[in-house]
Amino acid sequence: MEKNFISDRAGSVSRSGIRVMYDLALGLRDLVHLDIGEPDFPTPGYIIEGAKKALNEGYTHYTPNAGYRDLRERIAEKLLEENKIEADPESEIIVTAGAMQAISLAILVAVNPGDEVIIPDPGYESFERQVKFAGGTSIPVEVREEEEFRLVPKDVEKAITKKTKMIIINTPSNPTGSVMSKADLEEIAELAKRYDLLVLSDEIYEKILYDGAKHYSIASLSEMADRTIAVFAFSKTYAMTGWRVGYAVSNKQIIEQMTKIQEFYVTCASSISQRAALAALEGSQDFVRNMVKEFERRRDFLYNELSKINRVTCVKPKGAFYLFPNIVRTGMRSQEAAKFLLERGKVVTVPGRAFGKYGDDYLRVSFAASMNNLQIAVERIGATLGKP
Repeated sequence: MEKNFISDRAGSVSRSGIRVMYDLALGLRDLVHLDIGEPDFPTPGYIIEGAKKALNEGYTHYTPNAGYRDLRERIAEKLLEENKIEADPESEIIVTAGAMQAISLAILVAVNPGDEVIIPDPGYESFERQVKFAGGTSIPVEVREEEEFRLVPKDVEKAITKKTKMIIINTPSNPTGSVMSKADLEEIAELAKRYDLLVLSDEIYEKILYDGAKHYSIASLSEMADRTIAVFAFSKTYAMTGWRVGYAVSNKQIIEQMTKIQEFYVTCASSISQRAALAALEGSQDFVRNMVKEFERRRDFLYNELSKINRVTCVKPKGAFYLFPNIVRTGMRSQEAAKFLLERGKVVTVPGRAFGKYGDDYLRVSFAASMNNLQIAVERIGATLGKP
């Protein structure tokens, strides 16, 4: 073929750094996987039973584009009770095929070609790619280890220009596990109001918190509901990554446009997954509490053990299920270190460079793995990276 049938848009975007490492590990034996970011717990039985019940009752057809009304009503109750966000389930909530789709729709609806979008760096790798798909320009703001990888409001303000349209925040954060304080969120909110900006708030790890840390949604702050698109999901909270169901809340105009575009991408989120999500919200939340308690135990173990390794330093995360150890003393950048650790140590991690240019001195290490695997992993990491 003489013609290039691949669009510039597709060709301009690199593959996920997470999936690159996952693919490199395929076929290799005796590996410990600390790469993929998903709970290693099975979906709770009462949620699975909710899905079975839905199948038996015939919930196997299209749903409204924005999702089942009763699910949106229950989500509205949850948002008010837990996040202090008032939302009309009819017009201000959309159920999506996972949080990823909610983020994509939000950016497509809000960002025009040439608009600038401020993103944390290191930050979730999808943000930069989704902005590029929409024709926008990502403006990375460094989050620094010495500040526990916080997105510092004064740094955000320095990055604002006349072209800035949106600020993306992610709390708790993937890949660093940092949690934004209410004071930081209030300052970001003031910037959004002062410069007339929209905020896209990725809150999918909202329930996975440690050491008494609290989650606050920026949408709950004064005058922020109309200029925030807050994204949530069932994936991490209920070990439902494969079910692909999330949701977003914003003002009526934005949700209307997101719903319109969703029709031309997936029509609606899976009917069965939506019924399972309703069961998740209506059932006991003991599973969530117990899972987080176990994650905290694993975090403490992995943090303590990695801190003992020569040439590796680490910040103790307050949320999510990742550590982001600094490997600069090894003399390797993140991609080289991740590949070296895979080949020599048989431990799969993700290079920090996958999450932005400021992440190149780090690796992302997931502790969503069994204690036995974590014990094996730290021994291998120490033997591989800890020696000159």
